[in-house]
Amino acid sequence: MRCQVNWLPLQNRFLDSMKKIFALLNLFIVLSVQAQNADVRISALMGKSRWFDLAQELHVTPADSVNPLLHKMALAMTYHYFNQSDSACIVLGDLLNNHQEELGANTLNMAVLLGMNLARTDHYAEAAGLIQNLCDQLKALGTDSTQIEILLTLVQQYHALANNAPICQPLHQADTYRIPMKTYNTMHTVDDKTNEGHFITMDGRINGLESSLVFDTGAGVNTMSSSQARDYGLHLLDTTIPLAGIGIQHGQYAIADTLQIGGMAWANVPFLVADFQTGNTKADSIGALLPPVIGLPIMLRMKEVQLDFEHRMFIIPATPSLRPFNESNLLRTDSEGLRFATTDKDGHPLYFHFDTGGYNTTFLPHWYEQHKDEVQTVGIPDSLRVAGVGAVQMTRSYLLPHKEFRLGNATTVLDSVIVNTGVDLHSAELKKEQFLEGEEDGTLGLNLLERFKLVIFNLKGMYLEAIPY
Repeated sequence: MRCQVNWLPLQNRFLDSMKKIFALLNLFIVLSVQAQNADVRISALMGKSRWFDLAQELHVTPADSVNPLLHKMALAMTYHYFNQSDSACIVLGDLLNNHQEELGANTLNMAVLLGMNLARTDHYAEAAGLIQNLCDQLKALGTDSTQIEILLTLVQQYHALANNAPICQPLHQADTYRIPMKTYNTMHTVDDKTNEGHFITMDGRINGLESSLVFDTGAGVNTMSSSQARDYGLHLLDTTIPLAGIGIQHGQYAIADTLQIGGMAWANVPFLVADFQTGNTKADSIGALLPPVIGLPIMLRMKEVQLDFEHRMFIIPATPSLRPFNESNLLRTDSEGLRFATTDKDGHPLYFHFDTGGYNTTFLPHWYEQHKDEVQTVGIPDSLRVAGVGAVQMTRSYLLPHKEFRLGNATTVLDSVIVNTGVDLHSAELKKEQFLEGEEDGTLGLNLLERFKLVIFNLKGMYLEAIPY
């Protein structure tokens, strides 16, 4: 039995229902029979949510060869997914102010997208007002209350952050900071005697009190337990948010007056307070020991983090590095996850959930279904136990003896790679990871990153790059 801890790919649980509102197929203009080839290609890429390919298509396609409305919508989507929210707000504002008649029913979709990007640019009050206005209009039109409730959850979240703004306000000067990298392995228990894997951590202070902090790129929010929130003196807010892991729970927003990491410090830092329950006594007792988690909100302020595994340091440069290749290989999902794009040795595309909160790099059922013959031929049958938000899951799995991975311009080989079939070990039913969007081939974990001397994680140019030993 292999064991994998998947405690912290914590996302806001709006995705499945939000897709009903963000019916992306409805975002696209109806093309005439004489539509240009560029229009057809761009519409098809948007319809299939192929955002990496869409960004590349826009890069090589002259703007004047694309229907103007379609081009603006495509730009808005790429700005949204590749963390260019300021630009997304400009284009979306133009669409809503000048093209509502052409947008038709798509106006709602564009307005919700604008609200999300206003929040991403710290305009929380404006975002809350926009989404509340949409809710009022939808209610007057007799829209399904389930859709309105999802949007109202966003309104509640944005109002809470607006009332505590400025959120994550930096208190330090721009400079290069180096933070010692430590490890924490208590939760990665295989049996009563051994551990497999670990988290990477950094030392910090919350409201002036010392704390170890887990560095987790799979966490869409900063998190801590209710007892930690009391110990560190956080201010609890009257706002709860659904969380997803293997199952679903709810957490409560809280604000730390200050967070300090090395020479860096921020004021008004939000944490989601939740006592993660799996229903398994042993797993829950181990999980209660987890230190507070630093997730995407702080990483976005850092802009770039270099994981120097050779010297066991986190390096936050004063100026983010320039992307060493033309296109981004990292995007920001609607559920505040990070999706990494790469290729296999034959050049076929692969998409991974980037998660330093998980140790093992693992192929997921989506990939297994497309490579079943290969896996069953060369893989060693095994089983996998995953502890996560809401449940402990045991599934059938395989171990691949060797697999080559590309990370930016560098490659490495893992000697043993887990393939999760998603089939429950006891019921034989196919299980679904609640925190993923169904398009990832796997999760990219620490065991792959630590094969390199240095990994550059950049949220300005949206890329991952690795430097081999």
